[in-house]
Amino acid sequence: MFPRHGHTSNTARVHVTVTDVVGVQRVLALLTGRRHVFTRFEAEEAGEGRWAVRLDLVSGAEELELVALRLQRVPSVLDVDVHWGAALTVAG
Repeated sequence: MFPRHGHTSNTARVHVTVTDVVGVQRVLALLTGRRHVFTRFEAEEAGEGRWAVRLDLVSGAEELELVALRLQRVPSVLDVDVHWGAALTVAG
């Protein structure tokens, strides 16, 4: 377990649409390469060759915002949508 440096952890559900299955691999590589903590990772074919990726991340608010920005820079990513903590209890 990594030490917490006095910041509050937040949870966010992130929805990412990618162009193909290689895009799914790129999203996963980005997350694991930076040691992000995620409690859920789902990917399913969304039609027309696209894939929908859903994941729950746990981190500080600034780091979660950086993750969303990094994902938007991945060439195969078409869309990134982030739902912060309170939305998770409703969306379950």
